[in-house]
Amino acid sequence: MNCQLRANAPGFTSDTVDLFNRRTADNPDVGLIVLHRIAGVEGSSISVTSMMAPKGAKKVYEHGLQALLKGKPNDAAKDFEKAVELYPQYAEAWVNLGKLRIERQSIEPAREAFKKAIESDSKVVTPYMELGLLAAKDANWEESGKYLDRAVELDPVDFPQAWYADAVAHFNLGNYDAAEKGARAAVKLDPRHANPRSCYLLGLVLTEKKDYAGAAAELATYIKLAPNAPDLAQARVRLGELEKLTGGSKQAAAHQP
Repeated sequence: MNCQLRANAPGFTSDTVDLFNRRTADNPDVGLIVLHRIAGVEGSSISVTSMMAPKGAKKVYEHGLQALLKGKPNDAAKDFEKAVELYPQYAEAWVNLGKLRIERQSIEPAREAFKKAIESDSKVVTPYMELGLLAAKDANWEESGKYLDRAVELDPVDFPQAWYADAVAHFNLGNYDAAEKGARAAVKLDPRHANPRSCYLLGLVLTEKKDYAGAAAELATYIKLAPNAPDLAQARVRLGELEKLTGGSKQAAAHQP
């Protein structure tokens, strides 16, 4: 009562249903909520093939989700395995199975599950992200960048963490233009600064591109946003070095005829 109802789905904006002056006894049918696809978003976090799963597979999968909520990951894994056995194109079941295998440190089976998810529905963003992050843990930056490039290509709007990880991969590969693009997107899509390291990363990228003033501004923002960061001292040292460089550049320009 006295609030607004919206839907939340990656790649879409939602119309609003105003619940002002509604009461408990009123008809619960509040009408339709219309979703509008954001231009340029090809992928989704919701699998079309999963929506087509037969009833038996859906029932087992939903039972697995309930097991997760009850803190029973082993039971959930068995249900997800049964779901993909009944319906091999169950992309969402493959994704959840992959995540559980990561928790068990079964990395190669997890990779296989995420690849099966992509084979089942190539437009689902999550398995590309997970594969990219797994490759990053092995410092396999080329493979990480390949999967994360695809993730942000499918949905450049809803996954700032994918942009950040993609920027890290390209930074380590020395692809500084791509790294700057990813870091700037990660900063832009994170207005609440849930991951202030995006600013730090952008500062490192701009340093490599010799934009010392821009780099200093980003590091100063990081220090402000993350005053308790474990690498704060290192960030301050870097900022001091950049300020010397920018100050030196200004003095040199002032003495030019």
